[in-house]
Amino acid sequence: MLKIENTDVVGWEAAIRGMRNPMNSWDNSDSIFVKDGEYHDICGNSGPFNGTVTDTETFFEIGEKDFDLMKRLRNAGTDHRKFMRMITVYADITAPLYW
Repeated sequence: MLKIENTDVVGWEAAIRGMRNPMNSWDNSDSIFVKDGEYHDICGNSGPFNGTVTDTETFFEIGEKDFDLMKRLRNAGTDHRKFMRMITVYADITAPLYW
C-alpha cells in the first residue's frame, strides 16, 4: 500500500516572478501572497488583507492572469515551461520496501 502524507508545495512566488521575467510583465501579475494578515504581490505592493484570514495563516492566491499565462507556457513546450522547475513539492511517502 502506498500512502502520501504531509504534502507541502512551495516556490509559487519565485515561479510567478520568474515566468514573467522574459517579457518584463510583472505589472500584469494578479496573484497575492498573505502572511500574518498582510498581503503582498511580486510588484512590491502590500497592505492589510481584507479577506477572512486568521492572524497566523499563510497562503497564496493565484490570479486569473497568472493562471492563464501558466497554462499557455505549459502548452508551448518544454523550453517555455521552465517556471515549473521552481515549484517544489515535499511529501512523506510510506511504501513497502520492494517499491
